[in-house]
Amino acid sequence: MKKHGLFKALLIILGLLVVISFFVPGREGTVSYLGIGTVFLNSVQVFYYFFDTAVFLFVVGGFYGVLSRSDAYKKLLDTIVAKLKSNSKKFVFIVTIIFAIVSSLTGFTLSLFIFVPFIMSIILLLGYDKLVAISSTIVAIVVGYIGGLFVTLRDPSSYSTSFVTFEEFVGADKFANTFPKLILLILGIGLLIYFINKHIKDIEDKKVKYELNEGNDLKISEVKGNYKNIKLWPIVTILSIIFVLLVLGYVPWSSLFEITVFSDFHTWLTSLKIGDFEVFNSIITSISYAFGDWAQLGNYMIICVVLLVFSLIIKFISKMKFDDMIDAFVEGMKKMLPVAVLTTLSLVVLVCAYNNGFVENLITSANNAMGSLNIFMASVFNILGSLLYPDIYYTAYGVYSPLLSVITDESLCQVLALNFQTLNGLVMIIGPTSLILIAGLTYLDIPYTTWLKYIWRFILMLFILIFVVLMIVALV
Repeated sequence: MKKHGLFKALLIILGLLVVISFFVPGREGTVSYLGIGTVFLNSVQVFYYFFDTAVFLFVVGGFYGVLSRSDAYKKLLDTIVAKLKSNSKKFVFIVTIIFAIVSSLTGFTLSLFIFVPFIMSIILLLGYDKLVAISSTIVAIVVGYIGGLFVTLRDPSSYSTSFVTFEEFVGADKFANTFPKLILLILGIGLLIYFINKHIKDIEDKKVKYELNEGNDLKISEVKGNYKNIKLWPIVTILSIIFVLLVLGYVPWSSLFEITVFSDFHTWLTSLKIGDFEVFNSIITSISYAFGDWAQLGNYMIICVVLLVFSLIIKFISKMKFDDMIDAFVEGMKKMLPVAVLTTLSLVVLVCAYNNGFVENLITSANNAMGSLNIFMASVFNILGSLLYPDIYYTAYGVYSPLLSVITDESLCQVLALNFQTLNGLVMIIGPTSLILIAGLTYLDIPYTTWLKYIWRFILMLFILIFVVLMIVALV
């Protein structure tokens, strides 16, 4: 199971879903078989509901394909690595902290993958292995999500317009768990840095059997031409602008912070007229969204447009031929093809499980059998749901909502919110259906079995931390 571990794990989960559907009643209380034809139709549904996820991954790959052809990008990597060589370990730790904090403050997970290949290239060029690279980027992002101060999810009752925190979702104050999350964030980052540092030391002492350096094609080739004449500021500016647009566009400013300046400006801009002529809508576009509302047009479609625009800009500032840019973009997309395939298969698992609805039936049946579900059983269903529903909206709708309908003890609201967020994040680090984990492992060509052997100790430490914090919140 080493070479195609993720693919085989996803097929096993999908096969188990098919078997379960023949014995466990679905959402309506009757057995709803998942036949071969049904699985196929559900696969078609994936392209309808989640096409933006695959497009996003392909566009990120294409963007880096164009970027890697730019001598300025090559020089940027070379310059950074040269300056960090004597403080490389500090850089790894600082990057880990930054990714975690940004994820915590924005709630971004897969969206931050835009910057992961860039940082991974630097870490690998500094001489560290792939496990260090993925731990300080992908795992750091999820640790930030687990201790996320401003993580939001779409309100299942208002899919396209409203975003709520986990606390609001369960009926508590939106920032009720700020202090426990801050503790999780700080201690989680500390645990991750300790874990990464131990792995680095074990490599130096030759105590590990799974150091991964082979097959690394993320390293950039040498710069051609006169090194001194190549300016770095355009590439640095482009990456900075993309980050700013990502934050401005996708953080729900109005629903989370009650900041309406962006929506007010958007309303003014789109209603601007000269006589009866609508200036912005007619000249630019009639389909536009204010900062904070970009997720309304699919999760990733607007940022895909941004990346495409900046790919063209890189072509011009690098004096790249158009054909060369297209070749580079296609080459980058090919790199992302395995990521997109496995991501799509993970989403097939989601659609099959969600359409069948057996998890909802299990929650109802368990509640009837026990009289009332406790926090332990809620945790079990949370982990199961997070594994089968890798998109948080469907986890909320297919697992959290049924749990809240049977757990009537209002004193558990705050701890349930923290339970939902933290255990969902824990599954992201280890679950074979996790979209961000699939992206990281597949992009770096890390076998899933090797990942499990490497990460299980950190998962255990993080689980104990989460358990202790949940117990404290429940008792206070």
